[in-house]
Amino acid sequence: MYMSPTFFLEMGLRSLARNPFFNPAGVALQEGESDFRLLDKRDGLVVTLGPNASIFDRPGRSVCRAPGTKTIPRQCPHPLPKRSKIMREISIFLRILCGGGDVRLNQIASLSEQREILLTAGEGNVAEKIDLAELARDGAPPLLFLQPAYLCSSANVTIRSVACDPSIISWARAPYVYKAGFPPEFGTSAILCLSGRTMVWCERLAPGESRDFALGNVIAATANIDSTLRPTSKHHPETGRLAEAGARLENDAIVVQAGDGATRSLRDGVRDFFRAARILFESIRAREGFFLCEMTNRSDKTAYVFVQLNRNGFYGGSGLVGFVIRFISAFFRYSHLSLGR
Repeated sequence: MYMSPTFFLEMGLRSLARNPFFNPAGVALQEGESDFRLLDKRDGLVVTLGPNASIFDRPGRSVCRAPGTKTIPRQCPHPLPKRSKIMREISIFLRILCGGGDVRLNQIASLSEQREILLTAGEGNVAEKIDLAELARDGAPPLLFLQPAYLCSSANVTIRSVACDPSIISWARAPYVYKAGFPPEFGTSAILCLSGRTMVWCERLAPGESRDFALGNVIAATANIDSTLRPTSKHHPETGRLAEAGARLENDAIVVQAGDGATRSLRDGVRDFFRAARILFESIRAREGFFLCEMTNRSDKTAYVFVQLNRNGFYGGSGLVGFVIRFISAFFRYSHLSLGR
């Protein structure tokens, strides 16, 4: 029975189906095109590059690839303006200090033929594929996401590091996040792949809608989300107030949103900095379960929030500042200090 031709045929088909590069659809790409296909368990993905195509990926996520590709390290996924040497040094200093400045990622490029690349989402993580062009067609603004959640993206996606205002820092709990966008003239599809623990869930918020999320579970949100910290002992605001939110926000100058393009005075910037620092400190010193994120769509456009089912420890951000934030957070959590609460 085990030596019959049917047995060997079945074993061969099973081995072929388990191969991550096996694709029954047989995608044939044109020059400069790329295709992203999630694995069955979403613990990684296979990226197919057409001739002379490229993608950006997080360093250390490439597992296997066919010959005919090359990796170009420390590439910037956004246009770089002409700057003086001192400004370039400041950008490098910000990236080392707190994760700001210019974004630097690996760029994987194919040569003259179509090639495939296997990427891993990381141990215990799953991948989530997001089409930014589809979100834009739905009216959503650019997407903000945590820096460690980045996995890979197509070449036409621009990624910048932006400072957190009080609204963003309440869910990001870090000084800087990444902002993803794409120029519409560079194609009808723009893929961004994120990774999260166990499972990644997408929540769609219509204008005026609100949701509560646990701290540390939100990995990405569109720029029209207004987020605040709220003690778990307080109930959610009534729906009547939320129904009026979309209508009155356009003339509301108190709500702070990311990426609205409005020029603010130096006094407002300093005030936002101290407000953001206070929110981050409240998040650091609070024990798990004391606060949650109340995220509301106060705009007239659709908003999206991406959350992971489980989470690691306190993030705190990249660079030296992130290390200090994580150290202070560990001190508060292990010593069970509440500072008056």
